[in-house]
Amino acid sequence: MDGFPPASRRSPEGRPGDAALPPSLPPSRSTFGKLWQESRVALKELLAQELPAQPTKPERNRAVFFHTVATLYLRYIQTARRLEVCYDQMVQPQKRLVLRPLLEGVLGRILELKQELVELDLSEYHYMDQVLEELKLTPADMEVPIPKYFLHERAKILQDRQDLLTGLMSQMGPTKSQPPRPSMPREEAVRLIQMAERMRQGRLRARFMWEIRRDEERERKVRESGFYEPNRDVAAVTIQKIWKGCVQRRLIKLSRQMEMVFLGMELEPELAGPTPAMIRAQLGEELRRMRQADYEAEYQVALDNIRDTIYEVEGPSMCEALKDQLRQWFIECRDLVGSFPDYPDEQMGGCTVLFAQKTPEEVQNELELAELKAESKKKEKKKEEKDKGEKEKGKEKGKEKEKGKEKKKAEEDEGLLLHPSKFLPTINQGYLRYTGCWSDQDEAINFEQRYQEDLIKVDKRKEVEEEIRLQVDELMRQELQQLKLAIDQEVARPVKAKAKKSAKKKGKKGKKEKDLTPDRTLESLYEELVREGIIKKPQKVHLADYTGDFCYLGTYLRQQEIEPIPSTLDVRQNIALYAVLRLGSQAVHEMAPLVKSLLLAGPGGTGKKMLVHAVCTETGANLFDLSPRNLVGKYPGKAGLQMMIHLVFKVARLLQPSVIWVGDTEKTFYKKVPKEEKEHDPKRLKKDLPKALNLLKAEDRVLLMGTSNQPYLADIKGLCKTYERILLIHRPDYASRYVTWKRLVERHGGVVTSTLDLSALAKVSDGYSQGSMAEAVKSVLSERRLLQLPKRPLNAGELLQMLARADPIYPAEEAMLRDWYSKTPLGKKKMLAEQEKLRAADAKDKKKKKKK
Repeated sequence: MDGFPPASRRSPEGRPGDAALPPSLPPSRSTFGKLWQESRVALKELLAQELPAQPTKPERNRAVFFHTVATLYLRYIQTARRLEVCYDQMVQPQKRLVLRPLLEGVLGRILELKQELVELDLSEYHYMDQVLEELKLTPADMEVPIPKYFLHERAKILQDRQDLLTGLMSQMGPTKSQPPRPSMPREEAVRLIQMAERMRQGRLRARFMWEIRRDEERERKVRESGFYEPNRDVAAVTIQKIWKGCVQRRLIKLSRQMEMVFLGMELEPELAGPTPAMIRAQLGEELRRMRQADYEAEYQVALDNIRDTIYEVEGPSMCEALKDQLRQWFIECRDLVGSFPDYPDEQMGGCTVLFAQKTPEEVQNELELAELKAESKKKEKKKEEKDKGEKEKGKEKGKEKEKGKEKKKAEEDEGLLLHPSKFLPTINQGYLRYTGCWSDQDEAINFEQRYQEDLIKVDKRKEVEEEIRLQVDELMRQELQQLKLAIDQEVARPVKAKAKKSAKKKGKKGKKEKDLTPDRTLESLYEELVREGIIKKPQKVHLADYTGDFCYLGTYLRQQEIEPIPSTLDVRQNIALYAVLRLGSQAVHEMAPLVKSLLLAGPGGTGKKMLVHAVCTETGANLFDLSPRNLVGKYPGKAGLQMMIHLVFKVARLLQPSVIWVGDTEKTFYKKVPKEEKEHDPKRLKKDLPKALNLLKAEDRVLLMGTSNQPYLADIKGLCKTYERILLIHRPDYASRYVTWKRLVERHGGVVTSTLDLSALAKVSDGYSQGSMAEAVKSVLSERRLLQLPKRPLNAGELLQMLARADPIYPAEEAMLRDWYSKTPLGKKKMLAEQEKLRAADAKDKKKKKKK
């Protein structure tokens, strides 16, 4: 866990080598130890709250219950952030093995609490300002952590796949030949050249005339003032005045900058880029990851070596001791019962049943009871079949009684409770395991944080004992049969195999998808999809590049019964929860609430396609493009469509995680296909896509992501049936625009100075999307303009001039999107809840008026 290199990289004197690590980098073992201690305390409190000794009472106040769930949600996020850092930077291999399931359990619990918040709030976006204030957290602290092991542990696989994809795409060449540009007539070219030359000469002549008039004006002023000869005093005063003004302006600018830095509104100029401390910290992180790989390899080798040593040294004594105990048990059973007992089957645990601190008589009774239970189960099944008819007759009479009981129970149990969690047992088990193994360990002894041999011996000794037990069971069964045959003259009865019938019955129930390509290899299928342009190389875009800020007025607006516009930070949060965490971890995906599809709907330019590529980048997922525009002319006919769907989902499951993207997905569910698009048949996937989606299981890390600029053009029933989660992305708010402008200018090589008023720029650019802002910055900051920045700093007018050429997001378009979202399942629930509130408020007002 510390920042020093391993022993193989140390100098002969035992000190860290200069080439391996800067000497100023401090050890970080204590840092991650403190982080784990904080996480341990937080987990203890959370488990005590969620797993109380007595069942909790239902909460009737919806606001109080939402506050409780939001507090748990934020506290789990803080714990996950600490655990993610510990798992990423700890180098002790045995600790990391225990931390991994604990981290995945906390991430899964966050997803479960997110589901609770959605059901309570009836919205995908939540505002928890009061909870943040109570916990003394900042908006940045509620960012969901994305574990780095999603990519680090699969770095080699991802690199090989990227090289293969790049090679296949380079062999393909351009898919569509661009039409040659028509040549310009010679007369037209000569005319353009002449016009440009005349304009140049005109500008040059105008410059000369301006200089001549300036010189004449100077001479006239000199003649009128009477100073025909240069005056040294006047020249000196003029120079002093200009110089003092320049110096004073420079000092005022410097003091203003120092004041802004002191107030925390600007960074120091030397801190604008990566500082030496930041560079050393990044170097230390990379070195620790290298040590993780080295220590993990040593640990794996030690597992095999220690296991072999225990088997060779302690194995014979274990075997002889176990045989002696079993022979003693045979003799005691014969002395007490009068005959040798039956040896327990392997399904019951073999000889492990005999050493549970029980007498031979108790063991014999248990074996007999097991046989009696098997016979009683057969009799019970027959009785159940006979009683079915009688129960059906009495069902109608008991329905009325059950309804009355259900009403009473509903009145008693009226209130809100958290749903049962699948991850709490995992969290509790991981917490107890880590605490039990490492709470009493002296970390000062193991300074380099290598593996501990004692812990390996404990685990491997159990494995060796189990392996020896199986061998001893086979030998002692034969020995017991020989004893029965020699002394009691009993013949062993053959055991009938009944496992085949159950296997056949299970096979009839499950429906399997037909494999249309049983003889083809995965490499050939992958190559075919790449050549057809369905598998594409995702752009390298991180989720953090989708910049934005926190919605600071969310809670206040909702108190005023105004639905706030979600910020880009809220959108990014939901993408991390619904897509990144589920696709990145197999354990989280299998146990968390299943999400097979996600729809991003919003105006053009709001970053929907960028978010799809960001999901692929953060998880290393394959990108399959099933957009209607991309499928034109590919796999024609019904058979071709079935083959394409089969290939896509088969390769996506085999090379998971995978993202299947459908751009302009409203075209797939058109209410009425436009005339100009009928030839392309955009509704090809309308029936087959939902069917293929239903075949996905919990272990398949495949996510269908759709993007749409005009979802109101689609049939809402088919669209909502295909996409389980729908995120409505709005135009950016003021805070998000401010951050986005600054990030775009810096990304394109510009410098944000005092001449660039970002606040005014963010205010004036209200109504424009992030895409329009990016195009404006890109067009302004050309190579020539970047060279001019030292002399002529960037100002807001230049950016606004280019931004005005783009189309804004009109209020009518936003209103259409809001009306469409109110017709989705979650939007309908929200509308019904609001109507119920209004009715309750009207009923209260009527009662007050009657009382008056």
